[in-house]
Amino acid sequence: MYRRPFSTPTTPDPEIAAPPVDADGRRLSPGRLRLILLIGSAALVAVPLALAEPAAHWANDSQLFTLLRGMAVIKAGLAAFALAVVWWRLGQAAAPRFAATMIGGVWVLALATGLIWQLTAVLAASALFHAATIALLYTAWRDVGSGLER
Repeated sequence: MYRRPFSTPTTPDPEIAAPPVDADGRRLSPGRLRLILLIGSAALVAVPLALAEPAAHWANDSQLFTLLRGMAVIKAGLAAFALAVVWWRLGQAAAPRFAATMIGGVWVLALATGLIWQLTAVLAASALFHAATIALLYTAWRDVGSGLER
């Protein structure tokens, strides 16, 4: 393994090592962050499914309807994968801004997936989905506290 010459250990950034805090100033445990992630994601998937009526005009073209529902299933798989990765990442210390961005990104993915499944506002939901994916990828790129050697 190659080592840089004259490498010295660095101290961790206190912002990265400090877990997020709630409104009372108490530190949020990884379990609580994971609970927030899971409950918010489930609620934001359920809201469009419960409140939005499926767009009936898509039913006239059965091939397009099948294609769009298939797209929704693929996006649900991607959102579930993002949820699993963020679930894993929240088990370790993360900077508050990174934790908030990761949780918010998964929440937006969940909401967009529900909207796409209902075939309501497909264009806006798709834009939300892709914006959240880009935000999550950028956050993962900037997150230096993952514990993995680079």
